[in-house]
Amino acid sequence: MKILVLRSSFQSDDFVRAEYAELLGLLKDKCNAEITIIGDEHAETFHETSLQNVDYVMVATGGVENLFKTIWSKGLLKTTTLIADGRNNSLAASLEILTYLTENGREGRILHGTNDEIINDIVETRHSTSLLSGVRIGVFGQPSDWLIASGVDYEYIKERYGIETVFIDLQRLVDEVGASEKSDMLAADKTYAAIKKICQDERLDAMTIRCFDIVKACNTTSCLALAKLNDEGIVAGCEGDMQTLMTMILAKKLCNEPAFMANPSILTDTTTMFAHCTVPLSMCFRTTMRTHFESGIGVAVQGDMPLIDYTIMKWGGRRLDKFFVTEAKAIKNEYSNHFCRTQITFDVNLKPYLLNHPIGNHHVIIKGCHAAEIRRFMKENGIK
Repeated sequence: MKILVLRSSFQSDDFVRAEYAELLGLLKDKCNAEITIIGDEHAETFHETSLQNVDYVMVATGGVENLFKTIWSKGLLKTTTLIADGRNNSLAASLEILTYLTENGREGRILHGTNDEIINDIVETRHSTSLLSGVRIGVFGQPSDWLIASGVDYEYIKERYGIETVFIDLQRLVDEVGASEKSDMLAADKTYAAIKKICQDERLDAMTIRCFDIVKACNTTSCLALAKLNDEGIVAGCEGDMQTLMTMILAKKLCNEPAFMANPSILTDTTTMFAHCTVPLSMCFRTTMRTHFESGIGVAVQGDMPLIDYTIMKWGGRRLDKFFVTEAKAIKNEYSNHFCRTQITFDVNLKPYLLNHPIGNHHVIIKGCHAAEIRRFMKENGIK
C-alpha cells in the first residue's frame, strides 16, 4: 500500500515524521505502507513516478490545497480517500480538498479520528476491497445499444478492486453455436455448452453477453444458459450490463447468493413488480420454459420464486460510486404476455427512487435480508 503525505512549506519532512510518528508507524506495521512526503514548495518539481499507485493521501497540515490541486490536475492521482486526524489544520484542508473533488465530479471521503480508528478503517476497507480481487469477467460483445448509462470504467475497477476484464468477440460464440436447425431446447443447451466452454477456457468467474445478437445470428437465446451458469457459480448477466453484473458479483461474494437480474416493470404506491427472461433455477420452486419475450424466439425461463424476504440492490455509476439497497417481502408470482417471463411483485414502493433518481434500469434481487452487509461494504469503500 502507498500513502502520499502532503505538508506545507512552513513545516519540514522531519516535523511530519515526529508529529505523526505513531500514526506513520502503525501504517507501516499494520498496513505495510510505503510513505512518501511532499511539501508545497515542491509543487512543480516532484517526480511523477513517486505518485503512481497511491492508495491514500494523508493531509498532514493546512495550506496544501493547491499542492493537491496541482497533483490532481496532472492526472497523477487515482485515489480520492484522504486521511486527516485534525492536528495542524489537516482536517480544514481536507474539507477544502474534498469539496474541490466533489465540484469536479468525483466522490471521495476523509478518514478522521484516533489513530486506531483510522487504521481500523483502512484495514476493513482493504479487506472489503480484496473481496473482489482477482475476479475475471468476460464481456461477450458490447453492451446492448439501449444501455446508455450502464457501462463502467474498466481501468478504474481493475485499479480499485483488482478485477480483470476479458473482451470476447461475440463471433467466437456465434461460430460455436451456429444457426439453429434443431429444437428450441437443443439450441438453448448448445448455447449453454458453448458459453460454458469459453468461460472455462478463459478462466472466467463471471460474464455478461450482448444477448440479442445471439437471437439474430443463431435464432436462439442465452436465457437458459445464464440461468444454469448462475447456479453453477459463474455469475452471468445479460445485455452487456456491467454495472448490474458487478452488483451480481458482489451479491455472490459478499452474501453467497445467486442473483435475479430484472427490470422494474410496474410501480404502484405500495408495490413494485420486476420481470426478466432468465433467473437462476435454484431461486425458484417451479420453472416453466417459454419463448423469449421481445422476439418470441428460443427458450426463456419463467420462474416462480418463494414468497419470502428479499434484498433488492444496485451498485452503479461508471466508477461504481453509488448504490441502492432495500429489503422487501415478495407477495405474488404472476404471468402476463406483456412482460418478460419471470415476474415477481414485492410489497415495497420504489416510485420515489426509480422515478426520480434511479441507478439505471436493471436491479438485482437476492434471497434473504442482506441490506446491512451491503451498506457495510459500501461504507468501507466510501460509496454513497
